[in-house]
Amino acid sequence: MLGICRLCSLEKPLVRSHFLPAGIYRRLRDKTEGNPNPWMASKGRKPIQSSRQEWAYLLCSDCEQLFSRNGENWVLGHCIQENGGFPLASILNLRLPRVKQESSPTKLYFAADIPEIDVPALAYFAASMFWRGSVYGWNNDGSVPIKLGPFEKAFREYLLGQRDFPDNCYLVVAVREGDFSDMITYSPISRRTGIFHSHRFPIPGLAFTLLVSKNMPSDYRRLCIVHGPGNPIVVTSIIEQFIIEDVAKLFRPLNARKQG
Repeated sequence: MLGICRLCSLEKPLVRSHFLPAGIYRRLRDKTEGNPNPWMASKGRKPIQSSRQEWAYLLCSDCEQLFSRNGENWVLGHCIQENGGFPLASILNLRLPRVKQESSPTKLYFAADIPEIDVPALAYFAASMFWRGSVYGWNNDGSVPIKLGPFEKAFREYLLGQRDFPDNCYLVVAVREGDFSDMITYSPISRRTGIFHSHRFPIPGLAFTLLVSKNMPSDYRRLCIVHGPGNPIVVTSIIEQFIIEDVAKLFRPLNARKQG
């Protein structure tokens, strides 16, 4: 299909671009079940078990390869694998956390001290997902899941290698410790939280949160894997309760939504 690539803005043959990478779907399939397909839930539709993947003719082959080469390949190779292994967690387990309190389940590592962690790949992958969610109506009602506003252009230029990760945008990367729940995955969603916009999505074993504000509190700025000192990465189980709450809203029956 010939069209204008949404990333490079050139007229080229377009390829099928998935919203969530196809490799994620493979990790969500449970081959021990009669129906191995994952449960799918999205805005305006009752949840179903399906092999259907969200895709669109969005990017040219060169830009798709850019996404794969600069972020997706590394991240998919280090999140939870189909055999249950979790390479990134294994890397962190060999290190002592820089911050840990006995009363808290959360630990903080500095990726700058751990050469096995590819910080640019983590940042690029997350940015590519949030940007992709901002330029196409992936929701069943045709609405756009993510609104980056004036930052959309900056993220596009970052993904093209024309600028650094945007200022006033703070990416928190969390390694999930949620037992069964650490496989829960959904496409990027947004929420307004106080003075900043919050965009987030989880994949097996990892969670990405993008906070956008010109007046971000210093505590959040320090947690950014890009702008924060030492490139911090969080290991926690606390985030699971928020992920489960998000999923509960998606799985709420349609008639209950209408009544609400």
